Parts: sequence; C-alpha cells; structure tokens
Amino acid sequence: MTAFEIEPLDPFRRWWGPFSPARGTYSGFRFHSGRLGTWIENEHGREFWPVADSPGVSALARLIRDQWSGGRVLLLPNGWAVKPLQEDDEVGQRVVVGRFRGAVVLQRPKGEVFDLSSVRGLTPGGPWPGPKTTGLECAIQPDGSLKCTWYHPTRWGQDEVHEKLRGHDRELAFGFTKARPGETSGRVRVTANGYVITNRQETNGSWVAMYVGRITTESWLHRNHWIGEEWR
Repeated sequence: MTAFEIEPLDPFRRWWGPFSPARGTYSGFRFHSGRLGTWIENEHGREFWPVADSPGVSALARLIRDQWSGGRVLLLPNGWAVKPLQEDDEVGQRVVVGRFRGAVVLQRPKGEVFDLSSVRGLTPGGPWPGPKTTGLECAIQPDGSLKCTWYHPTRWGQDEVHEKLRGHDRELAFGFTKARPGETSGRVRVTANGYVITNRQETNGSWVAMYVGRITTESWLHRNHWIGEEWR
C-alpha cells in the first residue's frame, strides 16, 4: 500500500456520517506530546504508539494542532479524517478535515513498526496484535453485514441514525463466530485500513482483542449527504 497521504478539505465541513464516541480518555487516535498516535495496553501497563512520521502524517497533525491544539481524530474506513469537537460528549458536533489514503503505520517504543495495512500471520478467530480502540464501532449481524448507530445533537436532544454500511459477508460471519464461539452478532471495530476486530471476554474476566477478518475500503458505504455545510 502507498504511504499515508491527506487531502485537506478547504473549508472544513460538518460530518453527519458514521461516528464512534470516545470510550475513555485513552481510546482511539489522539495527540500526546504533540504527536498523533494511539495508546496500547499490555502486560507492562500502557504505552503510546505514535503514527510514524511522513509528509502526510505531518500535514494532518498540523491541520489538527493549528485549529484545535490536539485531541482525538477518527480515521474512518471510507478514507475520511474526522475531528470530534466535544471530547466528552457522545452527541457532539464533528468536522471532516480531509480525505486520507495509504498505510497507517505505528511506531512502537522500541523502534519496530506496526503497519495497519499489512498485518501478517492473522487467522480468523486468532489474537489481534495491534491497537484495539481505534476504528469505527459497528454491530456485526449473523449474516456478516455491518450496521452502525450514531447520534446528532438537536435543539430538543438528539437524533439517532441507523445505517447498514456493508451487506452480507460470509467470511466476516465465520470469523466472528471463531473469535467469539457461541455468538453470531456483537460489537466490532473496523480499522482505518480495513481490518475487523472484536473484544472477547476470557474466563478470568479480562478482555482480549481478536481478529475477525478484513474488508476492502472501496466496499465501504458512503453517502454524499454525510458531508454537510461549511464548518465555522
């Protein structure tokens, strides 16, 4: 896959499409010490994996820092980079800042890289070795289709949106039942470069990330009305 690139929207526009709220202050892609990356929990605690430097990554980071000084960023499977404007409000406003393409590559503390576009050795139902809090939350159905629910603020509260983002997928259905035996539906995350993962609870009560399958980002639904009016 090609190197990460970003095509900014000028001006930025409101985002009305699929969205996942933050689950805690360490979830998803966000800024730490001026760099964009994600937090990883392991047996040693929590560590930060920044996105590897490149002209495209620097351009995206500059866009976010110049306007909002940091915060959380969503890199969606359909290639849009979205900035939530209210970190602790799951029905807050969001802005689409640009379209990205190419590989999202993370840098581990000891120098190794984790390429989110090319993860080797994965088996449906096997462990997922990468970040488990990035990506768009969806609900996988028994036929392998993916549905998403999200919210928008209104004068009277909030509007709830439900959308099927991908149709029947036998391989995803198989992968989910391997990852979570005895279950045919549940929450999954779809990462920026198309990997689908889910969390499984172990007998000791801990949660582990499991690999379900992979989709092509070109197959991801996009509706023109998801990109709204100019953001001010």
